[in-house]
Amino acid sequence: MRKSWFPSRWIGLALVTAAPLVAVSIAQAAVTQSVDFNVKYSRSDRHKSRGGLTLRTVLRIGDDTGGKPPPLTNTTLRFPKGAVVNARFFKKCSAATIERKGPAGCPKTSKIGGGTAKGDARPSVPNPINAKVTLFNGEAQHGNPTIIIYAVPELSSPITITGVLQRQRSSPYGYVLNVNVPPIPTIGQQPNASVIFFDATTIDRTVRRHRRKIHYIEGPVICNGTFFLLDGTFTYEGGITNTVYERFTLTGGPRCP
Repeated sequence: MRKSWFPSRWIGLALVTAAPLVAVSIAQAAVTQSVDFNVKYSRSDRHKSRGGLTLRTVLRIGDDTGGKPPPLTNTTLRFPKGAVVNARFFKKCSAATIERKGPAGCPKTSKIGGGTAKGDARPSVPNPINAKVTLFNGEAQHGNPTIIIYAVPELSSPITITGVLQRQRSSPYGYVLNVNVPPIPTIGQQPNASVIFFDATTIDRTVRRHRRKIHYIEGPVICNGTFFLLDGTFTYEGGITNTVYERFTLTGGPRCP
């Protein structure tokens, strides 16, 4: 079959880079959201058994009454087994270095992606605030890879967020990504800002080891258009917690009957 849920062989883990800012439909009926994931194989790997991956994540959050959705405080994303994150082979940058020196203080090859975001800071600021997003390969924590999201808003100071990828060896999952999202303050005692748009794409970063090309993220090459599910738990200011199931779609693989 061309399409399947594919829960046990593969994981589309590059955005992870974007996962830290994913939001879901919440109990308030007025809030609306859409999240689109697209996983793409490196063109040169489409006929191999395994290939390098990029991931584009596009998130939109709104409120049909015109209000502001609640700020996200934590995400926990659980990915099925299959693909591998080879972060240990690549240059790294620490969150402390980025906060002190900015992206210029990091090795160029530690950058693993980037994109844009928008925040809602009402009532402090009436219009959405644009931000530039850069993703970095972070230093390991207790042997686990980390992903650093560095966002530079048009207004206010840069925001640094670290997500930890925990390898799961005795569970149905391949990795669990856990991210604590810090408050995004506005002015004075006004409510914290909320993310309303996020669009980031990872880079198929590669390195050579013993004549072998290693991808930052690689997985089994399967049929173009195959999709599978990701599940996660999302927590917002005010204690709202939801579980969500999202669908990843694979492109760039071989065409299958």
